Amino acid sequence: MPPRHTLRRGAAVLITMLASALVTGCAGWDPISDPPADPEMQPLEVVVNSDTQPETPCLLNVNEVRAGEHPVSIIGVSGFTRVKIIDEDHRVVFRGDNAGQRITTNDAGEVTIHAAEGEAEDTGPAARLEAGTFTVQCRPEDGEPGGATLRVLPARPGHEPASTAP
Repeated sequence: MPPRHTLRRGAAVLITMLASALVTGCAGWDPISDPPADPEMQPLEVVVNSDTQPETPCLLNVNEVRAGEHPVSIIGVSGFTRVKIIDEDHRVVFRGDNAGQRITTNDAGEVTIHAAEGEAEDTGPAARLEAGTFTVQCRPEDGEPGGATLRVLPARPGHEPASTAP
């Protein structure tokens, strides 16, 4: 018969493996979370002058999407801010601001984003993006300006956006 400490160690390893599998399995089956966004319609969130990442004044919730129409929410932590999305040919394909939108933080540090009047709570105007590399320019009234790169892959078959060519 193996020593008692070997049996305990084996049981501890088995329990750890089972707990890990259970947590991973439950995370994959989370009825509370929203399903992943369709990459051709993935909402874009632009956070300008985040308190948590001050070294990056223009943050995106994703670095890559697929060609399509994407709602854009602009969150200006330092106040009023303008955002432009510029294509590889230096054309502005989206222009917006966070006029009327505000952010509040409660005593527990929880942040609430309040949409501008007449704007949906979680989405803003849409940007129609074709495949390519885009520059997102953030220009706040107060705080540091910045930029971010957004890569747009071609749409998957059956998801091709309507052409915006004249």
